[in-house]
Amino acid sequence: MRQVTHSTECHGKIFDWDAGGLIQELSVFFQNKSYDINNNDNARISIEDNNNYISVFLLDNVLIRLFGNVMNKEELQHKVDHFNGNIEPVIKDLVQQSIEKENKLEEGQNANELKNTEQKQERIVENNVMDKDNNKILQKEIEKTEIGKTKPGINLQGYYTNETCLASKAKLPVWVNIGFDNVAFISDKTSFGCPDCKTPTVTSIIKAMFYNSEHSISTSDDPIPVKDNNYQCSYSIKSGLSYELKANKIRQRAKSIEDLRERSENAMNSVEIKNLIIELQKYEITVVKPPNLKGNERLLEKIQADYGGDFNQAFDIGRFTILCDNPTKLQTAVAVMKKAEQFNLIVSEDKDFFDKQSKTHHRFHNIKLYVPKHDVYIEMQATLKNFTTLEGYTVIENPNLSHLFYEHIRAWKPNNQLEEELKQASDETLIKINDIICEWIDEREIKKIASRFKPHSEIRILKPPRLKGLTEEQINSKNDIPAV
Repeated sequence: MRQVTHSTECHGKIFDWDAGGLIQELSVFFQNKSYDINNNDNARISIEDNNNYISVFLLDNVLIRLFGNVMNKEELQHKVDHFNGNIEPVIKDLVQQSIEKENKLEEGQNANELKNTEQKQERIVENNVMDKDNNKILQKEIEKTEIGKTKPGINLQGYYTNETCLASKAKLPVWVNIGFDNVAFISDKTSFGCPDCKTPTVTSIIKAMFYNSEHSISTSDDPIPVKDNNYQCSYSIKSGLSYELKANKIRQRAKSIEDLRERSENAMNSVEIKNLIIELQKYEITVVKPPNLKGNERLLEKIQADYGGDFNQAFDIGRFTILCDNPTKLQTAVAVMKKAEQFNLIVSEDKDFFDKQSKTHHRFHNIKLYVPKHDVYIEMQATLKNFTTLEGYTVIENPNLSHLFYEHIRAWKPNNQLEEELKQASDETLIKINDIICEWIDEREIKKIASRFKPHSEIRILKPPRLKGLTEEQINSKNDIPAV
C-alpha cells in the first residue's frame, strides 16, 4: 500500500492534506473567530480554547468540498455525529478512506492491464494452434460434407448401409428425396432408396427437411402434427421414434375464381405487402404492380390450358415484378423478400431460374408469399431491367415479340403430327429469343444464329397466297383470278 500526500494552493498558501496538517490549519483558521449563526443555517461553531479541539463544523464550506468524492453530505453528517463533533478523528478517517479508494483504483487498473495482457497471449496461442492444425480443420469441413440434393417435397437425411458405397465408407450423410407424398417410418429401422443405385440402403435417418411445400410432421411421442407452409423447414429426427410426414404442393384456398380474385386484390393492397415494397424501394429496387388483375377471359384460358381447370393452382393472377439494375441488387431483393416474416408474410416457395434455365429460358427468381390475413398466395418475380419485356420498363427493342409469341404457343394444342412438329420448332425459337434477351449465350453465338436468317431486303417481295400457282398470264388477267 503506497502512502499518498495531497496538497493544494489556496490564497497563496500551500496546504498539506494529511490529517495532522489539515487539523493544524483548521485550528489556526477558526481560533478567535466569531460567526453569526443566523447568517448561515449550515454553520454551527463552538470553540474550546482549553484543549484546542475544533468542534466547529462547516459542513457545506469545508468537508463537502474536501471529501465529497468519498461520501455524500448525509454520510458526512453521520460520521461527525459518530465522533461527537470532534473534527480531528473525522478528518483522519476521511483522509484514510480517500487514500484506500485511490489504492483500490490503482490496483483495479493494474488488474485490468494484466487481464488484457493474458487475453492477448491466449489469442496468440490459439492462432498458433490453428496455424499448426490446419489439416485437422480441413478434415472437419470434409466431415460436414453432404451427399445428394434436396428437392421440392419431403427430404430425409440418413446414412448408407451399403459398404461398397464410398459415402458409406466416409460416413457421410445422404439426402433422399421422397417428393410430394406421405411417409411413415421408424428412424433407425426403416430403409430408403439410395439416390444412386436405388436400392434400400439408406437408414438411420437423422433429419427431415421440407422444401417448397405445405407439410405436416408428427411423432409417436407427440401425435398432434406440426403444420407449416414455409418454403424450407428442417426437423431433427430422434432415434427409436416413429414419424409420419406429409407434403403437398402449395395451393390457393379459394372457393371460386371470383373469390380468388377478391383475395388476391385485397392481399396486393394490404399493409403487409406495402411494407415489404417500401423496404425493397429503400435499396433503389423497382417494384411494378400490375394496374389490374388478369381479366377473366385470359385467366380462364390460362387455368384451363396450364392447370386443367384447377383455379387454385393459379398464382400469377396479380404478380408483382421486381426489377433490379444488376445481379447484386437482385440478390438483395431476394434476401429482403426471404425475411418476409418481419412483415407478417411467409415465403412458401422459392424457385431460382436466374442461375439455372427455366423451360423457356426466361431468366428470373420467383418467390411465392403467403399472406395469412387474406389466406392467399401472391407471386413476386425478380429479374434484371435488361431482361424484362414489361412495357414501360424494358430496354429491349420490340419487347412484345417474345411475350406474344409465348402466349400463342403456350395455349396451342397440336391436332396432328405436323402441328406437333411446328409447335416444337416454335418452342425452340422462343428459347433462342430468350437466350439472346437474357444473355445465356455470348455475342459469337448470337452472330452465328443471326447468320442463318436472311433479311427482307434479300428475300424481296413474296407472292401472296392468292397468287400461288398462277402464271403471269393469269395474273395479268384479273377476270381469271379465282376468288379466295
